[in-house]
Amino acid sequence: MELGEQMVDRGPQRRTTVHRRRRDDPGGPVPTFARWPLEVGAEFELARPRDPWVQLVRDSIGLYRTGQADRASRTWSDEIRWMVDAGGPMAGVWEGPDAVFAYHRGLERESRGTFRQHLLALEASGGPVVQAHLRTTAVRGGQRLDQPTLIVFELSGGRLGRVIEIPGDPDAWEHFWST
Repeated sequence: MELGEQMVDRGPQRRTTVHRRRRDDPGGPVPTFARWPLEVGAEFELARPRDPWVQLVRDSIGLYRTGQADRASRTWSDEIRWMVDAGGPMAGVWEGPDAVFAYHRGLERESRGTFRQHLLALEASGGPVVQAHLRTTAVRGGQRLDQPTLIVFELSGGRLGRVIEIPGDPDAWEHFWST
């Protein structure tokens, strides 16, 4: 399995890399070992949200953060798009579950295992859009990244279809990953 990349022009100052999955192996599914380095408080495990959209996102991220990527991705659209709204090599659009897994593996690899996101709140307004408020930290090349992050999950047909990750300081995000 390989990931393909394509540059998409988003105006005079921004270009987005689109990362797509390519399945070249006709041999069938291979277990995926991936996890989202997301830390949660004790209340996360005990929470039973009334909103079904929040519950679906909560269940999915709960599985993914504990390394159960195959189970988590069953709640995702096959065409899931994870967009990181910033510049630099760790930004762009990651299409398909395998590309999303590669994105999170890349964050861990490039930060030598220091990349972490801490869930502060998971909220919705009774519709198919759920917001996660996070604190993102990492250390790389003597630099420290520490900023708020908003992740917006859009659901369609009972599955995660689009995820938009918005770093609180896109310029600091780009600088951190580019140097």
